[in-house]
Amino acid sequence: MHDNNRFIKNEENLHIIDKILGKKFKTSLSVYLMYGDWLVVRPQFSKLFNTPDIAIETFLNYIQNDKFLPCSFIGSKEHWIEAIKYSIKGEIGYTLWGSGDMSSSTGINNRYQEAYIKKDGNRILPSDDRIMVAVLRVSGLGIIGFGLVTDVETDAIRSFIGWHEDDRYWITRFRIKIFWLHESIRNNPTDYDRWQGDNIELEGTNTQTNNCYTKDNHKAINSVKRFILSKKDEIKPTLEFYINLLRSEPQIKEEAITISSKINCKNSNNDVKVEDVYLPQGITGIIIKSLEKGNVLFIGPPGVGKTKLALELVKSLSGNDECFNIVTANSLWFRRTLIGGESIREGSVIWKSGLLIQAYVKASKVNYGNYYIIIDEINRADVDKAFGELFTIFSSSNPKDWFIPRALIDEIKSYGDKVDEYTKEFFNIYEDLRKQGKENEPLKKIRIIATLNLTDARNLFYVGDALTRRFTSFYFDYPKGTEDLDKFLRNYNLREEEKEEIRDLVKYLREKLEEKDKIIKFNISPASLKSALEIYSSFDNRNIDNFILILKSTLGTLNQDKIDKVNKLIDNWKEIKEKENNEEK
Repeated sequence: MHDNNRFIKNEENLHIIDKILGKKFKTSLSVYLMYGDWLVVRPQFSKLFNTPDIAIETFLNYIQNDKFLPCSFIGSKEHWIEAIKYSIKGEIGYTLWGSGDMSSSTGINNRYQEAYIKKDGNRILPSDDRIMVAVLRVSGLGIIGFGLVTDVETDAIRSFIGWHEDDRYWITRFRIKIFWLHESIRNNPTDYDRWQGDNIELEGTNTQTNNCYTKDNHKAINSVKRFILSKKDEIKPTLEFYINLLRSEPQIKEEAITISSKINCKNSNNDVKVEDVYLPQGITGIIIKSLEKGNVLFIGPPGVGKTKLALELVKSLSGNDECFNIVTANSLWFRRTLIGGESIREGSVIWKSGLLIQAYVKASKVNYGNYYIIIDEINRADVDKAFGELFTIFSSSNPKDWFIPRALIDEIKSYGDKVDEYTKEFFNIYEDLRKQGKENEPLKKIRIIATLNLTDARNLFYVGDALTRRFTSFYFDYPKGTEDLDKFLRNYNLREEEKEEIRDLVKYLREKLEEKDKIIKFNISPASLKSALEIYSSFDNRNIDNFILILKSTLGTLNQDKIDKVNKLIDNWKEIKEKENNEEK
């Protein structure tokens, strides 16, 4: 009798989560339990993950030409039931297996590197010269399947919910794309008593433990090759078994897109309201002209007004809240976030639109003006990984060169109706415009304003030239003197003595911090001053000590070294002022 306790406990946990936070959270949790939702296949391996016919042909070509390293993964029926259940209910078409001892873990990792990795000096590169193939064996039952080993992971933090870890820990875990699953399992996926296997020995392999074999083990290679070729006619039914699981999932519920048929994104009044933002004289007009011609990037340390300026620009230029979207980048951004890609919704695999596809739909409805995307703190994202395809689309700084790649259209088409509502509308708009030769016109109406927090001058290196080549870049530094402070002080009813004392303090701090922080950029930002003045002006009994306390609380950093530096400079300033007062007396 199979023990389902561990699986049941997990189901109960999800049920509790569902009750507390609702179905939406539960669905998103299932996505995070899945390995490959945010991973994309490298081009040299893409045929193995293509349509069934192409994948089978490619897989068998490796096998027939002995271009593979064989593995034999063995375990209890109880554990294999949970692993196959993952391939049916979790990440469809993929199973997991693990190793709990050092020798087999080391051997599997070594074989993985031998199969898939080559060296070029100090660099490691992916290699498609060979693949790694796993034979799946149940103790006492026989071989139940085989597949392609796609990745090997060392994970001491998490455990697979289906495997007991009473006395062993499955810290090395590998993922396998299943190419053949025994017919008895395909016909009876939940009737475990009816599962069967091919109880045969494969020469050169060990049936007692997990093992992967070198290219010199010809006995293992030949015996595994013969077995796989004997099952070649069952590979396509196996792949279709998993494809049908995807097709049988619930249909996607339609979403409403609340955008009017045509929108005006050009404000008749071109005055940009930037009263709350300190800008060098004449820069506003240059930024507006640059934005008319393409995308812009605001670079500078935190608190200098980059995000505020971006928002004020798009609000003033468009005069319409429907004409822009603002998002904050993070380290989890991938191609799917920006462009779109495969996702899970209510158990269904769908193609979900990303930021750009949604912007294309909205830009297609713009009658006058442009549609704006503000990407705040772009430095938080891994630019090379997340923005690769975006760089292809925005191939230069000139909108005339921008285009939607045909491969993206073909990818969306391959999902049929399994797309979200934005994607469906995007595809219809694109195809209608393509007939007129205008499919890239909405793209030319999109403008991106990105902000980059430059707390360290070396960070700019990691952003990459690809980003700066496609954006007109504007650098904003901390003000050198007190011009921004003077502008802010006009809005508050303070005594002249107060204003003068605050000016003197801020000027001193900025000069000294500028001297000390040539590489690590930190200073008193306009945002810090504005926040401090807002609080300070509300006090009835005001003095410089109150202002200093407030300013310390608005510095915008938790870095103790920076805080200590400011505190020390404030103490020095107080000593100077005290000495000056004593001399006057």
